[in-house]
Amino acid sequence: MITVLARSYVIQMAVVGSLLTACAGNDTFEVTEGFFGATAAEEPRAALVARDVLVAGGSAADAAVAMYFTLAATLPSSGGLGANGSCLSFQPAKGRVVTPFSTDRSGPDGIKNPPFELLSFTPQPGSTQAPTVAIPLGPRAMFALHAKYGRLTFEELLATGERLARFGAPVSKAFANDLALDGAVLESDSAASRVFLRGGRPLDQEDGLTQLDLAATLGRIRGEGIGSLYSGGLAHSFIDAAAQVGYRVDPDRMRDALPTITSVQGVIHDDHIWAVAAPNSADLALGQVAYDLILDGADWSTDRAENQSTLARALLAASGITADGTATVDEDAAELAMGRTPAGLSSAPAGASSRLAGTLGVRAAPSSGATAFYAVDRTGMGVACAIGLGAPFGTGKMAPGLGMMFGAPTAASGDGPGAFALMVANTNANQLHMTAYGTGGRSALSALITATLDHWAAGDSTDAAAAAPRSHLAAGGGVLAVERAMAPAVTRDLAGLGWRTEPVPSLGQTELFRCIDGIPRRDLRCQQGTDPRSLGLTFFESQ
Repeated sequence: MITVLARSYVIQMAVVGSLLTACAGNDTFEVTEGFFGATAAEEPRAALVARDVLVAGGSAADAAVAMYFTLAATLPSSGGLGANGSCLSFQPAKGRVVTPFSTDRSGPDGIKNPPFELLSFTPQPGSTQAPTVAIPLGPRAMFALHAKYGRLTFEELLATGERLARFGAPVSKAFANDLALDGAVLESDSAASRVFLRGGRPLDQEDGLTQLDLAATLGRIRGEGIGSLYSGGLAHSFIDAAAQVGYRVDPDRMRDALPTITSVQGVIHDDHIWAVAAPNSADLALGQVAYDLILDGADWSTDRAENQSTLARALLAASGITADGTATVDEDAAELAMGRTPAGLSSAPAGASSRLAGTLGVRAAPSSGATAFYAVDRTGMGVACAIGLGAPFGTGKMAPGLGMMFGAPTAASGDGPGAFALMVANTNANQLHMTAYGTGGRSALSALITATLDHWAAGDSTDAAAAAPRSHLAAGGGVLAVERAMAPAVTRDLAGLGWRTEPVPSLGQTELFRCIDGIPRRDLRCQQGTDPRSLGLTFFESQ
């Protein structure tokens, strides 16, 4: 048994012994040895639960499902039963199962029945009449993921979240940080205030958090089945709870809302498919197009100023390309868009500043409201998810009697939530090579792109890539936010390239896992990179 006292840390273990590296902090956990795989989440207990699932013989899909339901109890600012989003899954084993949720089995460049899939459960409004909330499609999506790739029973994957809600647990540093940052939104809601505020102030780290209504809801899902939330007793309870606080939800929409499973198209680069997941369709397109623009022609090198300028131009171009909802990159349009200079910010057409504020933010300020996680198991299966409530704590209102925050039907604009997950796989060799995520607000995508390309293209170690100073184009404010830790010479070079820079303390959090030769493979060379900015937890154990 190993006792861990840490705030942000990675645990790496091998058969010949254990290596533990940690940053200062005081979230305390006990862990046991004995699995192969990797897990990461921005809330420590969720990652720990996922690791326990892998130890018990569960698949990466089981671990992801367990993390989703654990986050409902431990990080309700960004996750929860009302959180929607998308998940990438890579399954190298043969004999994959086609479920009724599957809608597309064709792959990129003619690949048939690919092992690389996108599970989409992005927000759907509960009614055509406002005000409304997002349909809580996440639980149904987790059931679909488990139905295809699960090994353990679905009910036991809900058990830890239910137990944490029922018997209580200390507030983690990650959730305490979200409460301090965005908890004021809860003050006007009596149900949420009773749970998350004490004496008018947000709960702090190590304060006890008990959520009996949420525990009862998770217990009903476990006992009545997932269908109850969409067309049974729980659906009626949800609709009635929404009506109590002024929201309209149509029963037909609840019943008919379904996740979709499609084959990943992604970006073909270096003989690998690069694919992105995000909490909503707009961010999904933004992330995929940004990667496409950089990977297809841009040169990511060891020149950090040029790299950050390339990233800023790609984000600016991606925001314009995806403005009409498309995620398709026309080569001529992409070349023109990537050729725009920083001066293009001041000469943008009317309405562009509002769009840029919505997609890329105004001040690069941190925000809760979205999170991400991933898991990799011993078979080489990987699952990476990005989920969110549309805004910090969703609508800011808790469903009376159910203990869950209502998700917003559309994502907040400006410096709102942001979370992205990435997976890189070689479908010819049928191997997973890398998975990663970025969180922390609108700068999450910049954090993810910088870390993954610093490692993959520039050759930095995973730890160095996750820790390296970075920037983010807060295009709504017309500035390139640059971390204060960035080398002064790099900042001067960015200014010399025409960017109006502005120093900020920190930009997002990221974690990444890379197997150099792919997985599954007999001889493994895998690395887990942890971000010192993170308040979460990462595990990696090799054999």
